[in-house]
Amino acid sequence: METVNEPLETKAELFSLKTISIAATSAVVIAGAAALSISNSIADSDQIVKGVRAEGRDISGMTTAAAEQYLQSVGAAKTKPLNFTYGDQTFTVTPDEINFKPNVDDAMRLAYSFGRGGDWTHNIQSQIRCALNGRNVTLSGSYDAALLNEKLNGIAAQINRQPSNAYCYFNADGSIAKVNGVIGYRLDTEKIAESLKTPLESLNVPDSIALEPEEILPFVTTEDVAAIDSVIGQYTTSYYPGARGDNIAIAAWALNDKIIKPGWEFSFNDTVGERTYAAGYQTAGVIINGRPEQDVGGGVCQVSSTLYNAVLLAGLTPTVRTAHFFPSTYVAPGRDATVADGQIDFKFRNDLPHSVYLLTSAWGSAVTVYVLGTKADLNGAQIALESDGSSMTPSVYRVYYRDGQVIKEEFLHTDSYSDPVTD
Repeated sequence: METVNEPLETKAELFSLKTISIAATSAVVIAGAAALSISNSIADSDQIVKGVRAEGRDISGMTTAAAEQYLQSVGAAKTKPLNFTYGDQTFTVTPDEINFKPNVDDAMRLAYSFGRGGDWTHNIQSQIRCALNGRNVTLSGSYDAALLNEKLNGIAAQINRQPSNAYCYFNADGSIAKVNGVIGYRLDTEKIAESLKTPLESLNVPDSIALEPEEILPFVTTEDVAAIDSVIGQYTTSYYPGARGDNIAIAAWALNDKIIKPGWEFSFNDTVGERTYAAGYQTAGVIINGRPEQDVGGGVCQVSSTLYNAVLLAGLTPTVRTAHFFPSTYVAPGRDATVADGQIDFKFRNDLPHSVYLLTSAWGSAVTVYVLGTKADLNGAQIALESDGSSMTPSVYRVYYRDGQVIKEEFLHTDSYSDPVTD
């Protein structure tokens, strides 16, 4: 059998490869043993593994006590008071008042967990990844939402304000005086609490928080009455004191301080409300189905009729009006306006350029309705009410005069009464 001898170069190469392989294997074994030793060593210690950062700082190799101390100091600096500002006022809520604090324990558990919690293979792999890629721990915050709401409600109580209507009244000399309206404010505490949730939980509280309460305009604003400068219509009727007179006073005062803005329609029944004993009304004379009767609220029709005449003299537009079954004694024929709860209403609309404002008076034996408005809205005209025909079938007209001359005449209606019995 023939033996073939390998070349010397080939033997040398094989020897070299074997040597390298043995060396590499030895290195892996040594590295593995070292890694295992390091992993076990770190896992058994209270040190943070390499590559872990917390709040911008490398805490690798720190003991848990040192890392916790560091996180406590960072958290203390970030749990700032809440400083709310409104105008020149500042409202401060301290961290203790809402139990606002950093979650240091949660951050420490996360920081310490890297490179731990598994077998040695998992731990070494986790530690290598942590060393190569890094891990970051961020502090979070917690607070008591109920305590925060309580504090916000307390601040709101110092800021909130109910709006106040502008109003008109007569001075002692009969001139018109006006009081400006007051804008109200309402702080939306729920919205503020929701907006603070993220800053508090991320420990990113701003130095100051500007409060912006919602403005609540009054129903009657200063601008609504700004142009009012005169009485553009008024009317007075008389009555006898007693239960009927008391009912008249209650209804008249319900009309007082009412504004009718341009384009608005005014309802007597909606404004005065139901005539009930609970509302203070008494039993007095009324007309039901054409017959004189006694019922609660008797006399209120005199107030609606007085208002009707004042409205006509002010140049306003009646939209719903019903005559009594019989002529009334307190107004001229054809110039009454009856009302009944839930059945008959008196309504009018303001077609003038500016708002009108009602003032009423019911003292002794007279009820007066004043319609305040802007004199210029009538273009210098004065209004009179005229009628023709008999008292049983009167036709009513509104006539506009300027410098003694008729500039406009409006036919309003013709009433037909069945019998001259008064209510």
